[in-house]
Amino acid sequence: MAVAVELPKYQELSDEELMEWTPAEFVEKMIGKSEMFAENFFLKENWEAVELDEQTRQNNLVEFCARLAWREFYNGVHPPSKQLVMLEKKTEDLGIRIRLAQQIIDEVQHQRTWGKWCKHYGGSPRLQDYEVSPEVLKQFQLTNDYDDPAEIAVNLQLTGEPILVYLFGYGTLKPDESITYSLLPKELLKDIKKSVVADEPRHIAVGKDIMKKYCGDAKKRRKLLELQCKRLENTIKILVRDLELLGAKPVGQFPTI
Repeated sequence: MAVAVELPKYQELSDEELMEWTPAEFVEKMIGKSEMFAENFFLKENWEAVELDEQTRQNNLVEFCARLAWREFYNGVHPPSKQLVMLEKKTEDLGIRIRLAQQIIDEVQHQRTWGKWCKHYGGSPRLQDYEVSPEVLKQFQLTNDYDDPAEIAVNLQLTGEPILVYLFGYGTLKPDESITYSLLPKELLKDIKKSVVADEPRHIAVGKDIMKKYCGDAKKRRKLLELQCKRLENTIKILVRDLELLGAKPVGQFPTI
């Protein structure tokens, strides 16, 4: 059994310590924390496979794909749309806005990809047919309910997006180290790598550029770090259910946030 990691508590640093980092260094600390979380959470040693009968497995795949379709659309389309509008009057951010527009297009396509797989396993591809669970709805609120582009960026592009890559069986973990890589159908893994995972680096990159420009003073940086902690705490609830659907139960400790 792997030992759970304790994630860095950057939010507890002093104002002086927080401002010692350049904006670029601050961004890398945030990304690093998300990746550290994902590397430990999805490590195969922390999970035990549960045998599912064929019908249950198929039903669970329908729910898994429907959950992802909903999240790709609501978490992936609405928040960057808000970021784009927030930056509309800043002419120097035109390049960022164009990239956000591309992310919105990508996320709609991602939703359609997951809807396609939902239908493939016997479910409905329509978002309105999915009964949203409380933790998924809360994740949308934790991503979208802000009026600052950096506050959205820390929740979406710098936390949610990097972790999703690991959920889909990719990231820095080797295939034999990842619980989801061993559980997801190979046909699904192959398609998701090409049609979803391949787009994530540019989404993360635009979030990095937003954060570098708008991470602000020590007070704002501390708030951003606290928002990341809240997002990670709810992410555990979502991912546990995701992995239960795929046929795994936790046997190790979750990362300490």
